[in-house]
Amino acid sequence: MSPEVVGEEYVRLALAIDQHIPGYIEAYFGPADWQEQAQTDGPRPLPELAQEASTLAAAIADAAVLDDQRREFLTRQVVAMQTSLRLLQGENMALADEVELLYDVRPTWVEESLFAETYRLLDELLPPGNTLRERVARRKQGLELSVAQLQQLIPFIQGQLRHLCRARFPLPEEESVDFAFVQDQPWMAYNWYQGRGRSQIEINTDVPLYITDLVNLVAHEAYPGHHTEFSIKDSRLAQQGGRVEHCLALVNAPSCVVSEGIATCALTSVLSDEEWVVWHAAEIFPMVGLAHLDAQRERMIELALEQLNGAYGNAAFLLHEQGAAAERVREYLQQYGLLTEQEADHMIGFMSAPLDRAYIFTYYWGQKLLEALFAGKGERPYWYARLLTEAVTPTLIRQWTRA
Repeated sequence: MSPEVVGEEYVRLALAIDQHIPGYIEAYFGPADWQEQAQTDGPRPLPELAQEASTLAAAIADAAVLDDQRREFLTRQVVAMQTSLRLLQGENMALADEVELLYDVRPTWVEESLFAETYRLLDELLPPGNTLRERVARRKQGLELSVAQLQQLIPFIQGQLRHLCRARFPLPEEESVDFAFVQDQPWMAYNWYQGRGRSQIEINTDVPLYITDLVNLVAHEAYPGHHTEFSIKDSRLAQQGGRVEHCLALVNAPSCVVSEGIATCALTSVLSDEEWVVWHAAEIFPMVGLAHLDAQRERMIELALEQLNGAYGNAAFLLHEQGAAAERVREYLQQYGLLTEQEADHMIGFMSAPLDRAYIFTYYWGQKLLEALFAGKGERPYWYARLLTEAVTPTLIRQWTRA
C-alpha cells in the first residue's frame, strides 16, 4: 500500500469500529463521504473488521515508504484498534493488560505510602481542624465559583494563555475556542475539536469548580493543551502533510496518553509557579472578591493535591479488577485522594463508563511519561514543542528519555 492508502484504510477502519462503539472517534474532520459510507454500512461483522485490522497491520509493517516514526505511530494505533475489536468480541483481559494494549503504557498500583509526604505537607498548609479530608473540603467551599464568575474569568484567562501560547508554539492563524456550560456529563470539561483550528470546550457545571484550579483547566483544555495540540497537528500533519490518519482523534489509543500528558503538563509549560502566584494575587483572585487569599500557600496546596492523582487509578483497579462495591471505592477515593463524597461519586461515574474504565489511567501515566522526558532532557520548551507538532507514541517517548 502507498502511504495515502494506508492512511485512508486506517481512517475507514476507525469509522467502522465507531459504528460498534459510539464515541470511539471523539473528533472527525476528514472527508465527509468516508463517514457517510460508514454510517450507511452500519455495524459490520466483527470478524471481518478484525481481518481488515490484521491486513492493515501487515501493510504498515511492509510499507518501506513510511518513515520509522510514522510507522511506529500507526502500528501502535492499530494494535489498539485490534484490542478494541477483541474486547467487542467478548475476550476477557486483565485491566493492566487492556490498558497496555490500548495505550502503550502499563499501569501499576500506586503504593499509598507514597502519599504520606503529601499528607504531611497538607497538614502544615491547611488551617487546623478535624480530619485532613474535612479540612480539604472546607477549603474548597471557600474557593468554589458560580457560573457567573466562570463566565467572567474564563475569557480573561483564555486570552492571557493564548497570548503566551502564540508566542511559543506554531498555532495556526485561524484557530479559535468557544466555551459552553453543560450538565449531566461524566467528565468535568471536554474539548470537542471541530477541525480547521476550531474547538468547543464544554464545562460541566454539575461538578464544583474552584478558583485555584481554573487556570489549569483552561490550559489543559485549550492553551497549550488539547486545543493547541489538535490545531497544530491538524494544520501541519493532516492539511499540509497529507497524513490523513490525523483527520480524527480516537478515545482508546496510545495517542490519548500523549494528549493527556501534554494537557496535564500544559500549564507548567507556559507558566512558572512564581508567575502563577503573582498572576493570581494581582488579578485573578481580586476579580472575584478573593484578594485575601495567600496565593503562595494556595499554589503549594494545589501542587500537593496533584500528588494524590495516583489514587484514581487504584480506584479503577478496585472497581474493575477486584470487584469492589461502589461504596468501597468511594471510601478509598475520600481516604487517599481526599475527595469530597460528590467528587468521589463523579469520579466513579467517569471510570464506570465503558470507554473510560481504561482511559482513567491516561492522565496520571501520561503526566509521568512526559515529566520523565522533561527531567531527563532538561529542555522542556523544546520537547513540549516537539510533542505538539509530531505524531509520537509512549514507546518513542520512553526511547527519547533513555537515549
